[in-house]
Amino acid sequence: MDTMARQMIHCRAPGKVNLTLAILGCRDDGFHELESWIVPIDWCDRLELCQAEGLSLRVIGEAEGAPIGSENLVWQAADAMAQAAGREPNVAITLEKTIPSGTGLGGGSSDAAATLLGLNRLWELGWSTEQLRAVAEALGSDVPLFLTGQSAVVRGRGERIEPMPTAWHGWFVLIVPPFRLSTEAVYRQWSRTAEMKHAPAAPWTALPCPSASLLDKLFNDLEPAAFRAEPRLALLHTAVNGLRGRAVRMTGSGTALFTLFDDPTEAESWRRAAAALVPAGTVLRVISTIPNHPSDLIDVCGG
Repeated sequence: MDTMARQMIHCRAPGKVNLTLAILGCRDDGFHELESWIVPIDWCDRLELCQAEGLSLRVIGEAEGAPIGSENLVWQAADAMAQAAGREPNVAITLEKTIPSGTGLGGGSSDAAATLLGLNRLWELGWSTEQLRAVAEALGSDVPLFLTGQSAVVRGRGERIEPMPTAWHGWFVLIVPPFRLSTEAVYRQWSRTAEMKHAPAAPWTALPCPSASLLDKLFNDLEPAAFRAEPRLALLHTAVNGLRGRAVRMTGSGTALFTLFDDPTEAESWRRAAAALVPAGTVLRVISTIPNHPSDLIDVCGG
């Protein structure tokens, strides 16, 4: 058995939080022009990839709502990578989902990027990040971001990525309700009402600064549209926003809310206080940022 056949690749696919999200208008291609400051978080899906006779995907784990088969971005990423490499997609993939879908935490896009990175190692292609980016861009606007494995500002439809020379490191309390919200529904609400938009802002230029000061500079232009699309999210935000003087923001276009802390003990204290105010089924987690490079997220094991 050759070396490649014996290898098994284990990948972590971290989620993300949008600290800012400015919607700057509509593009000619139908997408929205945006500017967003994004940081990776230590809440990860996990993938296992090994050589096989054909392409297969098994989805396990706690997160509900993840698509299976060819509807899953992991399957699509493996198929696209094989086509780009001019080979058969001979890989068996197990995806352990822990990041809930439809929450704005980027789990699906991160899974796709981890698949590309993992197959690059499994198939010994030796491709650069730029070569992988060409495949990632065709899979979705957020997928290229997760190839960098670091905090970044993204622009355009998400394809222009500027890694941050100075990253914010700290702790989030994530508030994840038991209901989900589609990106299409949120943007449909935003487009119908021509929301007031933030002018491009750069709160990352204030780093380093305490998280309480940084919170006052954060925003998400999609919040009003999301709150109209899902009134329960508006009620949840009202319940926790301002608790102990902490602003609460929404990440991306999903249902997850967050606030920031410099100290994990303070974050846990706030989480316990917030837990008494939210409806049953709401998940509250203290999660740290991660400064990892993609190479730190992949393990190669012999079989």
